Amino acid sequence: MAPTEKERLDVLEPVVESLVATTTQLIADLGRVSSRLLVLERRLAGLGAGADEDLDRVDDEIAGTVSALRAAWDAEQELLADEVRAELRGEVAEYESLQERRDTGRARLEKRMQRFERDALQHSVSQAEWQIHAREADATEAYHRLEADRKAGEEVWRQEAVAHGDKARGEIQAHARARLQRSLAADARLPVWFRVGLGEITAPDPTPWLRAAATLVAYRLEYGVTDAVHPLGEAPVAAAGGSAAWVRRAKVYEALVKQFEEMRPDSRSYSIT
Repeated sequence: MAPTEKERLDVLEPVVESLVATTTQLIADLGRVSSRLLVLERRLAGLGAGADEDLDRVDDEIAGTVSALRAAWDAEQELLADEVRAELRGEVAEYESLQERRDTGRARLEKRMQRFERDALQHSVSQAEWQIHAREADATEAYHRLEADRKAGEEVWRQEAVAHGDKARGEIQAHARARLQRSLAADARLPVWFRVGLGEITAPDPTPWLRAAATLVAYRLEYGVTDAVHPLGEAPVAAAGGSAAWVRRAKVYEALVKQFEEMRPDSRSYSIT
């Protein structure tokens, strides 16, 4: 005999009540989790309820490190970046290779040979001479820049400043991470430039966001950026003589811009300068 409608309802009613109770509990749990996440996101985004935080301050804790970075910046102004140095050396080497080819060809032309061979060799020598003339000015400039770089690199004070700067660069990163962690833990209200640069924390993995945040703070401390709104200040000029100082800064700048864009792909009009 088939169960009646009442009997079917009597069986389903406890199941429905259990589902309703479970759903209610899940909704309450999700509400609590959402509230905690909102607080966390606001804190990590710098919208804390605590006092305003000055992430750009150079206090006693980092004064020595910042001083070493400034000295390294001055020292590297007259030093070429590795890639620039390699490019200039290649330019000089190519110019010298052309000279050698021309001189070798001229020496061979003084010997007896068949006419067609002489004509081909004379053409090769003429081509080399034309290229030498065309590249002479650039090669001469490259040679002088390399010579100035060599002399600057031999100065003891520059060597020491660069070495101390390399060490300080790692230290400023550690200081930046520690300062940022303390600020977030204290629920401090972070500067406008921080919120402009980083935006909302990335989800579900905040690691890239936190890494970019620490690098941004270190960048501002190392290069003395104090702009209240623009996180990176003015864009560095990478082509400023090819100096190691400017090329390094430009690389870090470009890397940070890329990280910001990856974290905020929908902000087409977003500008960090």
